[in-house]
Amino acid sequence: MKKEKDYLIAKLKESGIKSQVYTTMKKLKQANESHLGAVLRNGETLARSGSKRNFVDQEGQRKRRVKLWSRDTKLRVIIADASEDKCEEIFEKFLRLIGKGMEDDGNWVNIVVGEADWVEEGDSVLKAKIAVQFDVTFEGGIYADFTKKAVEIGNIQNLSLIHISE
Repeated sequence: MKKEKDYLIAKLKESGIKSQVYTTMKKLKQANESHLGAVLRNGETLARSGSKRNFVDQEGQRKRRVKLWSRDTKLRVIIADASEDKCEEIFEKFLRLIGKGMEDDGNWVNIVVGEADWVEEGDSVLKAKIAVQFDVTFEGGIYADFTKKAVEIGNIQNLSLIHISE
């Protein structure tokens, strides 16, 4: 989950968040800023999987990668500002910068952005006039690699051919 959180923090900084990006609700509630960004943990879903994929690694070894678990990690992203225009500008730039996915230890992780919820000044604990919050789900997994034995020509048994006559 650390790589996913670091990825979102970097994208918020690139989008225009000048202050510290908060990572806990306690610190976010104590923040006395009208311009801020936050990335908070929002849950994780695990499910058994059994999908398999054959590939050849960089050394030429044939391998089989088995997906043991599907792992969906949800993080809540918050962008707040004193100006509605500035908040929307940062939000749109964030959406332009975030990719369809990212690579994690040779595995592809899909990134899905959920529904955005706009919050006005009186409806939030934040000091900002407006904020947008939305969930970002990273759809990845936990994998195991197994080396496949190479087929040796000397081990092939003598097979007789069967002819089908019409």
